[in-house]
This record gives sequence, structure tokens and C-alpha cells, in this order.
Amino acid sequence: MAAISSVPPFYWKFSSDEVVRYYQEISASVDLPMIVYNVALAATMDFSTIKRLATIAGVEGIKYTASSHHEILRIKEEIGPDFKIYSGSDEMALSGLAYGSDGLIGSFYNVIPELFIKLFHAYKQKDWETAKQLQTQADMIIFSVLKHPMHASMKRMLSWIGVEAGFARSPFSSLSKADEVLLKEELRRLKHTCHIQDVQVLKEL
Repeated sequence: MAAISSVPPFYWKFSSDEVVRYYQEISASVDLPMIVYNVALAATMDFSTIKRLATIAGVEGIKYTASSHHEILRIKEEIGPDFKIYSGSDEMALSGLAYGSDGLIGSFYNVIPELFIKLFHAYKQKDWETAKQLQTQADMIIFSVLKHPMHASMKRMLSWIGVEAGFARSPFSSLSKADEVLLKEELRRLKHTCHIQDVQVLKEL
């Protein structure tokens, strides 16, 4: 099913009215469902704005990226269960699911999907120990990658498994050959010390 996901307007500090009008105009111009983004990099929206956005015809959910997930409960309670919430913090995927998100949208799901698919199944089966272990393994990989330029590192990792994702354009930093060697060494170490199995990008090291 086709849909639109759109970040809120950024660069300038827009008011709640302006953000709501922005999404109203997009939704009115197309006959597709809309997932709005609530992300800190584009100025996090307050709860009252999220409630207003949920009343717009066509807006069916939100990507919710925050360091705390208690508001997910409030969104479900006050807006209703049909309004979809997608947790956007990769390193907090299990927390987002536990607090009631309907799914996950993030960056590292493209690079290490195997861990997050297993995590989701463990969560659905209420196997909390396995789910926590998988989240920990994923986080160790994420934190290792974040020592280097994130976007360039993920693109390079995808190339290891035959997915050519291009390069990170300026002003994003590139990943040098020397840093790629260091990244591979760190990931090899994690693969063995954390007993990470069946992750394709790690098999190609």
C-alpha cells in the first residue's frame, strides 16, 4: 500500500498552527494516507500538536522518535488505538514496542534487520530475556558504528552485502579506508564477544 511519510517543516521555528497547516495542505493535495514525523532534529512537536494532527483527514499515524516513550501510552489513550505509532529510536526498539508502538521506523533496521526481526518475534512471544539480549546486541553494533560517520558507515556496510547505497553527500562526513578497517575490526570483535549470529553484514567481514 502506498503512503506518504513527511518530516515537519524545519530550519525556522514554526508555530503549532503552521505545522498543522503544512500537513493539512499536503494531505489535501493527495489521496494517500500520511505518516507524520515527530523527530528532535526537525523540532519535536508537543502533545497538543500531535492531537491536532491526528484530526486531519488522511493522517493515520506518526513516527515517534524520542528518548522517552511514556507519551506513546498517552497518544494511544487519548487519540485512540487506530492512530498508528512507529517507534523511531533504533536503540530503544524494545522499549517502543513495550509501550505500545505499532511498528518501527529507523536507520539500522536496513543494516542489521535480522536482529530486529528476531527481537520483534521474541517480543510477540513475551520472551523478554531473548528480546533484551537481541536489543543489547543491536545496541552494541549501533554504538560501534556511531564512533564513525553514521550515514557513510551504514552505506558502506550495505555495500559489504551487495547493496549499493551510494555515498554520503557533503556536509555529511565520508568514511575513510582506515576508518572502515577499524569499523570492521570492532564489528568482528563484537560478533564474537557478544555471540551475535545469523547477521549477514557481519558474515561478510
